[in-house]
Amino acid sequence: MQAVIGLLVMLLRVSHGVETYCDGRQDGAQCYGTLGGTVVLQLMDNASEIFKYQLISNRTVILAGGKNQILSNLIENRSSFTPSDGTFRINTLSWTDGGEYSLEIFDSNGTRSEQRTLHLIIREIGNFPIIAGVLPALVILLAVGVAVVCAHKKQENNSPKEEEHEQELTYADVRAVQLPGRQMEQREEVEVEYGQVKISQRPQQTVEPTIIIK
Repeated sequence: MQAVIGLLVMLLRVSHGVETYCDGRQDGAQCYGTLGGTVVLQLMDNASEIFKYQLISNRTVILAGGKNQILSNLIENRSSFTPSDGTFRINTLSWTDGGEYSLEIFDSNGTRSEQRTLHLIIREIGNFPIIAGVLPALVILLAVGVAVVCAHKKQENNSPKEEEHEQELTYADVRAVQLPGRQMEQREEVEVEYGQVKISQRPQQTVEPTIIIK
């Protein structure tokens, strides 16, 4: 059961570093990222053959490059751009990463040939719809935990029972009474009167019987 709880805690921790993908090749795309997580923005198909491009946010060029070269990246410490597939990966998202991004593409003449915008929205983990993906995993783990507990209890119930302690005589109240109207022979004839006898499961003890001769 502790292993199941550990897996649940691990899942909750991983959810804080969730990675999301957004196709920003369409103008006006809306992208979502989680606070503290990672977002992968698909800016273009391939940047290797583009003469010049730049990504602008809050009137600041945060990424610039061309011809399979990255000229500048203002958030290089927590981001990376892959020219071969045109994806821009931003890690450890903060509130300031949210907003409108504008991608500008220029030809060899320095003329802007294309411009697209995307809007990045940052959400807290509690409001982000990854719960729909995490919840089934939690349910499965809980089911596994219950199955393990049930199997363990079933195994305990099916285990051989301990051999019962041998029943023993706790005490015996025995009385010997001479029969009336008869002479005691050399070997006295006695009638044995039995008292109560109790059976116990307590550890074996030796008890001397009490015999009263009347």
